[in-house]
Amino acid sequence: MLLMTLISATLAVAQPAPLLDAAATLAAPGEARRVVLDGRAWSCGPDGACVARGSGASQPALRECRRFVARFGAVTRYERGGIALAGPELAQCNAAARP
Repeated sequence: MLLMTLISATLAVAQPAPLLDAAATLAAPGEARRVVLDGRAWSCGPDGACVARGSGASQPALRECRRFVARFGAVTRYERGGIALAGPELAQCNAAARP
């Protein structure tokens, strides 16, 4: 019985933490906020770090980034599924920011 308890406890602790579905860093941090956008629950801290959970709508990452930027403002980093947008894609994304 003790052995089964130890094995159960070890398996519970050994589970990897769930990966974030998407993340972004705002160019101009502001107040903390939470918003559901295209099926993802976004949470942004006052430091400009934003994380999202949820499967999200089926769309290209660049389109998703543009929709995020239109709502939250320009970003210095945007990633989905562990892959970050780079250079030209990030610039295209930020073009959707409101003035």
